[in-house]
Amino acid sequence: MKLKRLCMTLIGATLLISGCTSTCKGDSCSRPQSSKDKMVIWWPPQMRVEPGPAGERADYQTVSLER
Repeated sequence: MKLKRLCMTLIGATLLISGCTSTCKGDSCSRPQSSKDKMVIWWPPQMRVEPGPAGERADYQTVSLER
């Protein structure tokens, strides 16, 4: 009974730790943020611009805010 409880605790701790670790590497995690001079609009998948020559899809757009 003690061994079963220990195993369950270890499995639970492993799942908790693996759920908290970041999966992104380098610049892939950096996302532009809105500021007082610009607004960043994040588009849902169905509203994104079609892929260009490089095959990249724009998932956000930056708009300058004029004063």
